[in-house]
Amino acid sequence: MIFTQKQLFQGTTQIALRAESLYVCKRNPQGVATLETEIPYEEILPVKSGEHRHIPTNQLLLTGLLLVFLGYGPWHTWLTTGQAGFQLYSWFCIVVVNALAVWLRFEQQWCTFRLQTAHLAVTLAGRPWQRKQFRALVTELERRTKIYLRKEYGQVNPLGFIEPQLRRLAWLRELDVLSAREAQALSTRLTGRRSTDTLKSMGQELESPYLN
Repeated sequence: MIFTQKQLFQGTTQIALRAESLYVCKRNPQGVATLETEIPYEEILPVKSGEHRHIPTNQLLLTGLLLVFLGYGPWHTWLTTGQAGFQLYSWFCIVVVNALAVWLRFEQQWCTFRLQTAHLAVTLAGRPWQRKQFRALVTELERRTKIYLRKEYGQVNPLGFIEPQLRRLAWLRELDVLSAREAQALSTRLTGRRSTDTLKSMGQELESPYLN
């Protein structure tokens, strides 16, 4: 799965989900990579995402009123005389420049998508038409990461060293890759005990019984 976004004057951002890693590349408008990294799925979780929107409505309203005030004279002259003077052309230029500035700030500051992993945070333009694709990217990243970790680290060998495997199971449980029941079943398979908690009898601590 590949997510690509181009921003005016900012370049291109590409996020790709590969077989064993997350690939992120940012390129400037000239096509030169300014950030290129590949993070293995072992270092991804937890995955967090957010959509932030902060539009300065009052500022936009004041700008609109100012443009109306500046354009009243040129428009009145054009409607009465039928001739568009220099002032009207200047007003059109100001409107175009302000519209471009509003669009750039809308994309790069006011509305943003944010993808955050354990060791990486990426901020993207919060375009409404890319919201569904961005959410699908986040969901698929978390799904692929958990599937990969379960496949590579979710197996146990009772004949091997037990302590490292127990720590690995605790790690997978902490990342929510394994459910509590799955982690307990694998732990029991390793140790032969249903629980590692000690038992007390007659004031003495006893080891929990082993299962056949």
